[in-house]
Amino acid sequence: MKSIKLLLIALLVAISPQAIAAKDRVIKITCEPAESAIYVDNVFIGNGYAEFTCPKKKNQVAVIRIECEGYRTINSRFYGGDKRESISFKMLADGFMKGSVASGSVNKYFTIEISEQYRTRKEDGTYDLTAAWKMLHQILLNYFDEIETTDFYGGFVQTPFQYTKFSMSDKQIRNRVTIRDISNPTMTAFQIKVTSEVAGTAGGRLGEFVEIDRIPKELETLIQELQTRIGKLYSL
Repeated sequence: MKSIKLLLIALLVAISPQAIAAKDRVIKITCEPAESAIYVDNVFIGNGYAEFTCPKKKNQVAVIRIECEGYRTINSRFYGGDKRESISFKMLADGFMKGSVASGSVNKYFTIEISEQYRTRKEDGTYDLTAAWKMLHQILLNYFDEIETTDFYGGFVQTPFQYTKFSMSDKQIRNRVTIRDISNPTMTAFQIKVTSEVAGTAGGRLGEFVEIDRIPKELETLIQELQTRIGKLYSL
C-alpha cells in the first residue's frame, strides 16, 4: 500500500507541469496593416501577427493595444472567459495624418527680403513698403477669413487662430501667421512665422495645444506663397 502511494505521488509530480501547461490557451492576433505593432499588457509581442496566453480566470483580462503610424490606435480587452481562439483587427486610417503634411517651416521665423517691385524709395532714403503689405494681406485673406491685427506703421500683422478638424480623428490643428518688419538701412525684409499647434478633443476645449511640425494640407501652399510672392527667402 505504501509503495502504491509513493508511486502515485511520483506520477503526480511528474505530470503536474505538463498538465498545467496543457490548460494554457494560446490566443492568436492578426491585424492589418501588417506593420501594426501589437502590445498585450503594455508588452510588445509582434507586428501584424502575434500570440499570447489567455488569462486563466474568467474575469481576468488581457489589455490589447495596436498602433501604426497613420492609423487610429486600437484599444481592446480579452477576458479569460472568452471562448475565441483567435481575434483579428483592421485599423482605420487617421484623418489627421491624411489631412496634414510635415513641414520644416512652421513655428519659427523665416526672413523674406522684399523685391524692388514691392518697395518705393522715399526722399529720406527709407522705403515705403505699402505694396508689400497689401500683397501679404491679399495672400493671407485667401486662407484666413480675417486679419486680427494690422499695424503698418508699427510693422506688424497677425491673423487670428484658424482651427482645422479632421474626419476619423480626435485631433485638431490651429494655425496663425505673424509678420513683422525688420528692415534696416541695408535691407528691407519681413520676418514671417506660421504657427502650427495640435490638441486632442479634450485638450482643445481646455486650450491645451502644443507645437507640431505638421500643417493642414490646404495651408501648405500658403507657406510657399509667403516665401516667394513678395521677394526671396533670405534665411530659415
